[in-house]
Amino acid sequence: MLKLFRRPAQVYPLQLLHSYWSPVFDRFAEAVLIVDQYLNIYKSNITWQHFSQSDMQDLSLSLYPEDVYKLKSLLSLPQLTESCRIRLRDAQQNLRWFELSANYLVSQPETQQYYWCLLLSDQTEKIKQQYRQSAQQRSLNDLIKRLPMMLYRSRNDFDWTMEYLSDGCVDVTGYAPTELLNTPRFGQMIHPDDAPYVWSSVQDALNQKGIFDVIYRILLDGKQVVWVQDMGWGVYSESDMILAVEGVIWRTAEQMPEPIVDSISLKNKLK
Repeated sequence: MLKLFRRPAQVYPLQLLHSYWSPVFDRFAEAVLIVDQYLNIYKSNITWQHFSQSDMQDLSLSLYPEDVYKLKSLLSLPQLTESCRIRLRDAQQNLRWFELSANYLVSQPETQQYYWCLLLSDQTEKIKQQYRQSAQQRSLNDLIKRLPMMLYRSRNDFDWTMEYLSDGCVDVTGYAPTELLNTPRFGQMIHPDDAPYVWSSVQDALNQKGIFDVIYRILLDGKQVVWVQDMGWGVYSESDMILAVEGVIWRTAEQMPEPIVDSISLKNKLK
């Protein structure tokens, strides 16, 4: 954009503002303005005129009040290029967000005025989408925190070394997430009679790229037995290497059928 401006030498700046203007600006989807540091408007393109729908010569009247000082400060000293995000009200008083790029043009030494060309790109829909996504993420995070379930991401090792744990970890295991992350502690909590069954069941599902659903016992403080249900899946690389295991664990009143428990115990005794 700067290439469109050619600064003639030693001519009174106010008489030259028209020389900095190009008819090409009226083809821009962005609003283009020539202003001074006091936000007086000297030239504007069609996009700005459609936006403001007035002959207003004071940009501050359209600016959100909190942004007036910010923009005046930005334009108070001559710099090559500056940028910031501002809020403007359109003709219907709707608040819209703009990405602003300010290109310094020329100064008038006698009055210490600086003249700038502003390029205003409407970012309203993009920012609204960001706010919606942020709100959805906050809602999801709040929901996850309230659920008495443990969302996790672990390595595919026999210790189930945890790389991520939700706050529901406390409800399921009695431990804070930070106490289990990057340690073998969760794998050590699985009842020794159930650990081989859990490992083989998960591996069978992962090898088929399926979902596993296993019920087993964990030991709290090495003594109290708690039954949990664990449902999850694998995370794979493009070459089908298992990168991690993700899932959710919750306490359950349901237990493994007695024959399965007995067969697991018998197999472990025979080893």
